[in-house]
Amino acid sequence: MIRCMEEAWKKLQSKKLEFTLGLVSIEPVMISTTNDNLRMATLLCFKWFFAFLLSLASHTIVSGESIKIINWNVLYGFNHHQSVKEGSDWIMTKQPDVVAFQELNGIAEEQLGHYSAAWNHPYAVTHKETGFPVGLTSREPIQVIERNQKGGHHGYLHCRTYGMHFFVVHFWPGVFFEIDRVMVKVRKLLDEKQKVVILGDFNGCSRKDTDFLKTNATLRKIDFEFVDRVEAAGLVDLVHKHDPSAKVSCPSPITIPKWATTMQELKMKQYRIDFIFTDSGLAENSISGSICLDKEIDTISDHYPVIVELKR
Repeated sequence: MIRCMEEAWKKLQSKKLEFTLGLVSIEPVMISTTNDNLRMATLLCFKWFFAFLLSLASHTIVSGESIKIINWNVLYGFNHHQSVKEGSDWIMTKQPDVVAFQELNGIAEEQLGHYSAAWNHPYAVTHKETGFPVGLTSREPIQVIERNQKGGHHGYLHCRTYGMHFFVVHFWPGVFFEIDRVMVKVRKLLDEKQKVVILGDFNGCSRKDTDFLKTNATLRKIDFEFVDRVEAAGLVDLVHKHDPSAKVSCPSPITIPKWATTMQELKMKQYRIDFIFTDSGLAENSISGSICLDKEIDTISDHYPVIVELKR
């Protein structure tokens, strides 16, 4: 301790010190070189060390003020497992806190955990290992509440992480009993003032996109029912809230020539069916919401990722 103070004393000699941390400030002090002021130097040493610790704590708080969430349908397990590295690299560049997936075909929970380590998510869960699994990865521990696999189509995953309830969904066109089951649980949580996020591939559209759909998605059958039932409970479409011009989440050019023969035909099939909804409280404190159209996505999946950021 004495040696530490002596070294600090040498460094502090004839130096002007000033620390500002939030509302806490240590005024500048000129340190005398006389031995009579050793006690003052020792005190300043402790003040300096305390301010240093507080600055570290402050940095941690600042870096954790928001939570970034990505939702992404990854086309049969990152383009039939051909683009796992590219998908992982892209996720890593976005530095999300939580990622929800659809179409994790052929990717078991343990394997997803191996992949998610690449984007610094030590926690990963899926709701099943066959068919079209959905999944969730997170920087923080995940509490699995329900892996719904029976009595529906793809099923859904209900988890809790970052103090929020996440419902990861992948609905089947025209089949509505699964959304009804989800909404029964969501309404109960909303009544309890819980934080709720519903995200996934809805295979349905939003009425807010009607003008775009009439003009552009002329080769698509349009269904608003899934989104209508979610919004009827008061949940908020964060992409529309922050970026109402974002109208396309699929398909990407990766579908040419299998599902579209030309780019012109592709554009007549493009629409927004991937969503992130939150309760009104989370929405009010949300920071951003968008659909990422990065070119590299075109070789990874037929869906573009949805990205939102919330205040914690």
